[in-house]
Amino acid sequence: MKHLAVSIAILLSCAAPRAQSPDESLRRQLTDFLTAASHAPASAADKRVFDLFFADDVVYTRASGVVIGKPDIMKSLDVPARGGDPTSTYTGEDIQVRRPLGTSGVVIITFRLVQQLSSGTVNRYRNTGTFVLRAGRWQAVAWQATPIAQ
Repeated sequence: MKHLAVSIAILLSCAAPRAQSPDESLRRQLTDFLTAASHAPASAADKRVFDLFFADDVVYTRASGVVIGKPDIMKSLDVPARGGDPTSTYTGEDIQVRRPLGTSGVVIITFRLVQQLSSGTVNRYRNTGTFVLRAGRWQAVAWQATPIAQ
C-alpha cells in the first residue's frame, strides 16, 4: 500500500502543471512584448502589453542615443503607419537572464533583437533590460538598445 501511494504521488507530480520559474516568466513576457511590437498599428491589447512591460519610471535609451520615458513610449504606439513604409517583425535571440549579486527582486535580461523588415532588410540590436519585481509583476525600469554593425 505504501508503494502504491508513492507511485500515485510520483504520477501526479509528473502530470501536474508546473508553475513557471521567474526566468521562464520573464522570457514569456519578453516574447509577448516583441510580438506586440511587431503589430502596426498597435491594438489596445498591444498597448496593454507595453503598459505592463515598462514601469512608469522607466528610462529607455534608444539605439539613436535618445533617452525617453514611458509617456514617449506609449505615445509612439499611436503614430499611424505611413503607406509604403515596410513593416517590422521582432524576435529575440541569445536571451540571457541574470540575477545580479543573487538578488531576487532585480533581474537583467540581455538579448539580440532581430528586426525583420518586409522589404527584406534585417537589422540587429543588442538590448539590455533591467527588471524590478513590483506588486508581483516584473517591469522594465531601464532599457538600452545598441545597433550591431552589419
